[in-house]
Amino acid sequence: MKFKNTSRFVSPLSVLLFIGFTAFISYPESQSSAPNPGENLTIPDDVNAILEKSCFGCHNVDAQSDKAKKKLLLDELPNLSKAKIVAKLDDIHSVVEENEMPPEKFLNKYPDKALTKEEASRLKEWAKTTAEEMMGN
Repeated sequence: MKFKNTSRFVSPLSVLLFIGFTAFISYPESQSSAPNPGENLTIPDDVNAILEKSCFGCHNVDAQSDKAKKKLLLDELPNLSKAKIVAKLDDIHSVVEENEMPPEKFLNKYPDKALTKEEASRLKEWAKTTAEEMMGN
């Protein structure tokens, strides 16, 4: 059997295993509540600037596109569980890698929102390393 080569760095199986594994983690009884789900999510200023320029306009709770909001809500990302954050970071990496975001139709209207090669590279690097760090925690 030959498998299709994909650019995804975190396989769906690894995400499912991670979700299953985290379900068995228990917290000490002295701890009154579980930690903030996205407490380990760090968005550096340079990455935040890229997201603000090219992504946030469509991927926020107040955006007009229900399709874009369903795919990713950047302002809600830190509130997700670690497993869901890892999956969203994987999606971010993939769509940037495949040059699917921002979409061509959008860029026809707003060419200044296009990602430069450097911005795309930085966004992919951040998504990949952050997901890997979260999987290790």
